[in-house]
Amino acid sequence: MQHYAGAIDDDPGPGGRAVATIRQFYGGAGVPVRIDADESEPAAAWRSQRARVRGWLDALDDGEWTRPTRCAEWDVTGLVRHLASGSQFLGYTLHKAQRGTATTLLRDFDPHTTVQAAASMLGELSPAEARESIADMDANVDGELASFDETTWPALAEAPPGHLPAHICVSHFLFDSWVHERDLMLPRGETPTCDALETEVTLRYVLALASLAAASETALDVRASEPDLRVGLHVDAETVVVAVGGTPPERAAVIEGRAADIVDRTSGRTAGEVSGDPAGLALLDSFGALLAG
Repeated sequence: MQHYAGAIDDDPGPGGRAVATIRQFYGGAGVPVRIDADESEPAAAWRSQRARVRGWLDALDDGEWTRPTRCAEWDVTGLVRHLASGSQFLGYTLHKAQRGTATTLLRDFDPHTTVQAAASMLGELSPAEARESIADMDANVDGELASFDETTWPALAEAPPGHLPAHICVSHFLFDSWVHERDLMLPRGETPTCDALETEVTLRYVLALASLAAASETALDVRASEPDLRVGLHVDAETVVVAVGGTPPERAAVIEGRAADIVDRTSGRTAGEVSGDPAGLALLDSFGALLAG
């Protein structure tokens, strides 16, 4: 069974940082994840979340763009440049998927060096240029999303885990953007809006990623609050299956906490209280260690 899996190499890379590596899925059906939900939901969640981020950035004083974020390597400008770069790639891979070609630009993806290199390709940006860049990239994504429907959402696009259906690809980039919105706002003492659909799409996707990264057979029964969500995860014939609501899997590891705290813990951030069965918490922490490494 070939899993998407994360590991931190014992040998430090440039700058003394341990090198994070992931196993990816290319060829065949791609990433073995199934999310039992309306395939149009990630697109709606992406649009609303990015509109809110752009509005926040439009109101941010130019003098604030050099302030730190929760990401040690990025100030506000650097993090926005990363968000624009991610949007640029999402628009491209969706464009190619719609036309029957699954891109392969993220082979050998590293959660740190790859994203730094991609963001640097946009060059140095003033606050005005950064606002314009993210607005232009997001407008392109919106145009691509408008061309998808129930017949084309299954088309294979690309995200760091490899090839996956276009609607799940959007979920990946929403997850990245949703977490980074918190990275921007929390150090300023601001709390981002927790939109119910955005949070649900983000939570169910990051749980799937954590399960794949851990090469785990552990079923999960995630009981989140703010908003109230019940997310079940199990592995069926080597495919990670995620569903919201309904009856949780038998003998599932229970995880409880605020939805934002569960996502933060799973993505390697300092989080509020998340409790539950040791097997479930270990699954979250293993993926968090990969992203924080």
